Amino acid sequence: MKYLVFLPLIALAACATPQPADPRIDRPELGEGACDAGMLGYLVGQDINEIDVATLPQPRRIIPPGTAVTMDYRADRTNIELDDEDRVVRVYCG
Repeated sequence: MKYLVFLPLIALAACATPQPADPRIDRPELGEGACDAGMLGYLVGQDINEIDVATLPQPRRIIPPGTAVTMDYRADRTNIELDDEDRVVRVYCG
């Protein structure tokens, strides 16, 4: 009877969405129209000022820390998230 307290936690854990092996790089299996986040994983750790952003696929969104972004999801858009030192910390689709 005392173990019934844990039943809701177990049920919630079963509904959890699995995360990619490396949370900094989104590698969706979206097929056609998907962004190139998986192929741009090499950018993680690099200074954005040393990257020729004109060579990155469009549409793209470079997100400095604290910047508000829209919540609309676009499978073809590459998001490049930066830290306080302008280093790439995450590349993902959306």
